Amino acid sequence: MLLVLLISVINEVAAQEAKMVRKGSGGEKKYFGSQISAGIAEGEQGTSFHVGLLNGIQYKTWFVGVGTGLDYYYYRSIPIYLSGIKYLSPKNHSFFIQGDGGLNFAWEDERTSSWNEVSNEFKPGLYWNGTVGFATGLDRKNAFSFGVGYSYKSIEEIKEIAVWCFNPPCENSFERYKYNLNRLTLRLGWQFNYSR
Repeated sequence: MLLVLLISVINEVAAQEAKMVRKGSGGEKKYFGSQISAGIAEGEQGTSFHVGLLNGIQYKTWFVGVGTGLDYYYYRSIPIYLSGIKYLSPKNHSFFIQGDGGLNFAWEDERTSSWNEVSNEFKPGLYWNGTVGFATGLDRKNAFSFGVGYSYKSIEEIKEIAVWCFNPPCENSFERYKYNLNRLTLRLGWQFNYSR
């Protein structure tokens, strides 16, 4: 429910008209901008889908913001991260470099557990992504982007296992699994309020 609320707020903000946040010393404007992206992740565990929402401030050729999304690679998860984008040209059509870093939270779904599994718990891990791509402005407020990158996410799972007990009381054992997932990503995006 928290994710649905967050996505609703982000979509509402993204639908608003471009607005000036404040003027810099040279009269340059800083704009609030939003980006919606979707793509695929390819790695050792196969091919999966991911989608992201990013909101932040754009100033000249820089964009800095906060993002979240859904990542279905191996375990479904919700990354929450800080993002920085550097456009290599001040023109409306430009190559860019993007870096993201934050935390990755597992979104548990119903699954089949073994007969002796008492419980399981997921702990958040690290998330980062590096992308190079190209953005092309369609008008003063919208742009289309395409990017390829390399991404990492980690998740830790802790399972409590009941053991055979011939002389009670016996304590359950705990098993820890850490998933370090590296993958290549392909991403298509739509950016609102693209003015530079």
